[in-house]
Amino acid sequence: MKSILFFALFAMFFISETVSALPPAYAFRVKFKNKNGTLTYADSLLFLTQKSLDRRSKQGISLDSSDLPVVPSYINQVMTTAVAVKLHNVSKWFNQIVVITLDSTKATDIAALPMVASVSLVANYPNGVYQRPDNPAADKFAEVMPIEGKRTRPGSSYYGLAYQQINIMHGDYLHDIGFKGEGMDIAVFDVNFRYTNTCPAFDSINASSRIKDVYNFAKDTAYVYSTLIAVEHGMNVLGCMGGNIPGTYVGTAPNANFYLYITEDWLTEQPIEEDNWLSAAERADSLGVYVVNSSLGYNIFTDLPSASYSYSNMDGQASLIAKAANKAVSKGIFIVNAEGNEGASSWHYMLTPADADSVYSVGSVDGSGLWAGSGYGPTYDGRIKPDGCGMGKSSMLIGGNCAPGTSNGSSFASPMVCGSIACLWQSTPSLTAFQLRRIVRMCSDHYTAPNNTVGYGIPNFELAHAIVTGTSDVTNIDYTFSLYPNPCDGRFSVRSYDPAIANVAYSIYDLKGKLIYRNDKLMNANFQSDALEHVASGEYILLISSFNKTYSTRIVRK
Repeated sequence: MKSILFFALFAMFFISETVSALPPAYAFRVKFKNKNGTLTYADSLLFLTQKSLDRRSKQGISLDSSDLPVVPSYINQVMTTAVAVKLHNVSKWFNQIVVITLDSTKATDIAALPMVASVSLVANYPNGVYQRPDNPAADKFAEVMPIEGKRTRPGSSYYGLAYQQINIMHGDYLHDIGFKGEGMDIAVFDVNFRYTNTCPAFDSINASSRIKDVYNFAKDTAYVYSTLIAVEHGMNVLGCMGGNIPGTYVGTAPNANFYLYITEDWLTEQPIEEDNWLSAAERADSLGVYVVNSSLGYNIFTDLPSASYSYSNMDGQASLIAKAANKAVSKGIFIVNAEGNEGASSWHYMLTPADADSVYSVGSVDGSGLWAGSGYGPTYDGRIKPDGCGMGKSSMLIGGNCAPGTSNGSSFASPMVCGSIACLWQSTPSLTAFQLRRIVRMCSDHYTAPNNTVGYGIPNFELAHAIVTGTSDVTNIDYTFSLYPNPCDGRFSVRSYDPAIANVAYSIYDLKGKLIYRNDKLMNANFQSDALEHVASGEYILLISSFNKTYSTRIVRK
């Protein structure tokens, strides 16, 4: 994870350990050509829970070939050919696996198998499987600093030190009207969750058995609370949503259910962490999770530099993790991802998967709403990022001493926003993930004038609730298409969220009704256009016509 947090003022304490004299190991991602011989849709309950199927059904999402499992015999053949010591990852979404072998030359033999489409190295462990490298990545996570004295704010009698960061979004309004996340399933993709099982801030979660599933996808173990690793970033992030000490600290979704998944390897930085994230996403999908918070992001892989990303890769489609995030949203999951904190560095952009077009990415502001150094857009293909912001500067957290503390970063702004999104969805469960994202954008304070530092701005969840319940001035919301970038420089893209719309035509008018451009040729409902490239700046009306309906929206030419 690259700099999702601002570095601490002092170095991270690392537990010393003796590295055994183990042989080097290599992890290879193996992609298959087909799924000939896998299960059928009739067997869906063998690979998806009923909750997962219900989530799809509520949002009108059908099963497709990406839901079908990888062919077991293909896995077995690769394992045998590789003389593999571990099967690390199996992805049905992308029909691929990750295997670990002690013999790097086996990649050639794997690639020669008739069912294999490609083989790529995603991790190199010079000191043995999952062992720390000679120069482990350091200072990846900031320390939470204790609070000196008792800070209080008006209205903080219930929320305590967390009041400002929830009130800036009007998330406390949702709590006041009875929505604190009850019944909502939130998965947290992060690093270690040390002390989550013992800190008083999580007593209510543990007492009511609301931690529904845990797994460490980085190390292939079922334990996520290690006290031997001097990192509790996952616990800090969880506290922003689930912390519950009335009068001292209350998170944005204190009554939700949580799924705790370690995908980040704190010792190294390699592409295999994208595979870990993908594994967590597929597990969350199969269990019926509705919302994911990921306070992780990648661009430079220090232990496998040749696999690093450039800005041209920040197009929402290049990285595996961006593809995985988009795929998760297509299954009906709302993905909230931290933007990263590179705004003041030479790499000042967002990190992936915050660049993914279906992800709601979150930047950082201070308590007055001013940008606080998070990475920014646009994406390489011209989309505005972040989508919105939360309070990431002087964030109030549950620290490693189990007491409230403070730190900085979009890592913490993200779960604050995520928890409130879960509460909003709880209030109106008929919404789809795409509809919900549009509403959260619409209720934000920069919606009419978005930019690439704060995106659409800080959400106002009181306004969002008024929109979804029809009690605001916003009416007749059409969720069928999205348009980006808007404002544009003459080129723009259109995306359809209705799978029933296969082909469309479109035309553009000025505000006086004069036809500017018309394309009567039917084209794919997801298309790009340069129709405004040679017209004057100003506002125009874009009409998109399907077989039986015409949709309209305003578009601005810069």
